[in-house]
Amino acid sequence: MATQLKVHPSFFKEFATKTWVSPTEIVKELVENAFDEDATKVLVTVLKNGISIEDDSGMDQNGMEKFLLLGSPHKKVESISPKLKRLRTGRYGTGRLSFLTSFESMRIRTRRGSFHKAFMIDGNVLDRLFTGNAALDELKEPALKRDGTELVMSGSKVESDIFKLAKEIRKLAILRQPLFEVFIKSADSFSEWDFSGAQKITAPDIQGHKIPVSLDGGKIAGEIVIARRPLSDEERGIAVMVGNHIVTRSNFGFDTKLSRVTGYVRCDTLTSRFADKSALIEDEEYIRFNQSMKTFVIDTVIPSLTEYEDVLITREESKIYREIDKVLGQAMVDTLETQEEVQGYEMVDVKEVVRTSTSKSGEEEDKHPAARHGGAQMQEYEEIKPLAPESSGMGKAEHAKQETVAEPQSYRSVPVEEASDVQGEVVDVVDEKQVDGTVIRTKKIRKPIVKKTFALKRIGFKVIPYEDESDSRYSFTSDNVVFVNKANSTYKAESSRGDEFLLRHIINMVAESIASAKHPEGKEALELQNRLVSEAIRIHDYSVLKHA
Repeated sequence: MATQLKVHPSFFKEFATKTWVSPTEIVKELVENAFDEDATKVLVTVLKNGISIEDDSGMDQNGMEKFLLLGSPHKKVESISPKLKRLRTGRYGTGRLSFLTSFESMRIRTRRGSFHKAFMIDGNVLDRLFTGNAALDELKEPALKRDGTELVMSGSKVESDIFKLAKEIRKLAILRQPLFEVFIKSADSFSEWDFSGAQKITAPDIQGHKIPVSLDGGKIAGEIVIARRPLSDEERGIAVMVGNHIVTRSNFGFDTKLSRVTGYVRCDTLTSRFADKSALIEDEEYIRFNQSMKTFVIDTVIPSLTEYEDVLITREESKIYREIDKVLGQAMVDTLETQEEVQGYEMVDVKEVVRTSTSKSGEEEDKHPAARHGGAQMQEYEEIKPLAPESSGMGKAEHAKQETVAEPQSYRSVPVEEASDVQGEVVDVVDEKQVDGTVIRTKKIRKPIVKKTFALKRIGFKVIPYEDESDSRYSFTSDNVVFVNKANSTYKAESSRGDEFLLRHIINMVAESIASAKHPEGKEALELQNRLVSEAIRIHDYSVLKHA
């Protein structure tokens, strides 16, 4: 008996049912298959007990034979699609069995021109594949109404979430390719090529500083983006592509430095894992690729990070955001209540000039120097008193306390000032002279150093716009930066009404962020927000009317 190596039926079952991990991965694989066959539209429908995927390409007799040959390397050999000359994502034709991970069966109908066929694949065919062939049950069903392929997967083993599914499909690199659109909907029952209620799935547009990549004579090509907004975990990292398929994301050992970096690089000399293509084979090509990317990150990407904020706002946008900064700043200044606080004291020499009056007698002049100038002038001298507490903005108790704890560390040399311009406590009479009948008195006054303080201090929030239709947020705050989503419907509505309304909208978001960050108490935060917004609007409206 000849020595033979056989394949056990369980090998095919293990391969088909334990390679793809979820319904979302299966759908992504099948959408990529449609792209490889030159489809321009794909419709994904989430059904009660399954998922359908339809396209507008279809298979002829030759295409059907290739489809039925598992493991065929035709996509690797024919890496460019015949009609639209696309770089194909697949290589070995194994994805058609991926559905068995999450579904019991798949009904296939296809048509191209006069050729059409319908058949069913389920788990039972795997038990017959070890012989090399497995007959499929052909179905007597009418041909499709158009050229295309229809895959209806039934018998769901796990529940499919349409929102998660759409989110995962958005990650496909092929969505950025021309002449290719993917739509998604949910329905109670299947209806052929019915786009009613379907939503288009678009690739995310992450704005920021874009760095082109072309290394190793063009073998490594792509684009790296330093994003203008914080990235989610799924967006972060540089996508590594083989063909038009994203295999993995990597920061090439610089995880902590590249938190705002995304983008993609394609290197077709790399080899992805067989079947689900979810990892790279770490061979010599991979080592060369990895080293080239590390060098590029060190030499080009990391130095660009320091210039990151300089490229965030376009020239067209900068005008209105400068206006926002100005209006917010003015609103803060106009609404703040100032207070005065004594920081310390300084000694000041001041002079009083007093004209002489008719003398009463020489004896009276000798009694007191001031008496030479009469009672009225004497009264003027006597009324020079220390600074009243209320003139410093403090109560009596605070003033008394300030007197004891806010003594100056040193006295400054201050030019002689006119007495009428200086308020303070008279400490000493330094000198008194009489020239041509005029008395000039020099005194030392202990003058408080007053500093103005504010109940609320100006808060430096920076506003940075971005545009992402997939992000449901209209704004969010990170540190002291308010990120504003220009793709949000509210932003678009306000923007369409003119700069004034857009300005109010953004001021409201900034005020809300300031209030939330600085005054989380709730009621107080709301009062602060309303105060800022109303005053900013008032100032803006006044400015518009003034310059109209």
